[in-house]
Amino acid sequence: MRLIGTILICALFISAASSLIIPIQSEPVIALSGGSNREISFNGSGFLPTDTTCNVSSPSSNLVLLNSACVVQVGTGAPYGGFIVGNVLPGSYVIQVTGNVGDFTQAIIQVGGGTGQSGMSNPVSLQAGSRVSIQATGLLPTDTTCQLSSPSSPNPILPGTAACVVQGGIAYGGFIVGNVLSGSYVIQVTGNQGDFAQAILTVA
Repeated sequence: MRLIGTILICALFISAASSLIIPIQSEPVIALSGGSNREISFNGSGFLPTDTTCNVSSPSSNLVLLNSACVVQVGTGAPYGGFIVGNVLPGSYVIQVTGNVGDFTQAIIQVGGGTGQSGMSNPVSLQAGSRVSIQATGLLPTDTTCQLSSPSSPNPILPGTAACVVQGGIAYGGFIVGNVLSGSYVIQVTGNQGDFAQAILTVA
């Protein structure tokens, strides 16, 4: 296998006072995180546990989404995914994540200055039970599937919570941090062509 690409790891927390997250239904919510090169990742919670697939759309403009991808870990009601911001004018755009059962929620993305931004901050360290989203770039464009794992021992990924999807050489996904001791752990994203990328997860 080849080590290729880079991973952006972030945990997303939603502030009740945030004006950027606008739930449409009472349960599902999503949080957006701005990456580099107009790449946006998200994770969600509160979707129906019967959802097996999900998709990303925008009621504002179909031009704001490029290479969008969404995956949900069956039984968790937790979708992960991302997209590349298209060539649109600066402004506010609605992003919608929809589960295959029909449940959905929306959030607002602010596009300006040539980059998509969400105003979400990334915490310095994580704890057991934290929801983590990942974004891996530079993978082979021929990858059609991906897998999240950790060569570290113990495994910091809570069993049954990892999900990963790849689109155009960019992998999106996430997991919940398991009950592990404080320390640094390796997180690996592996494409089905044998290419992979790694990053360090710090658990406090």
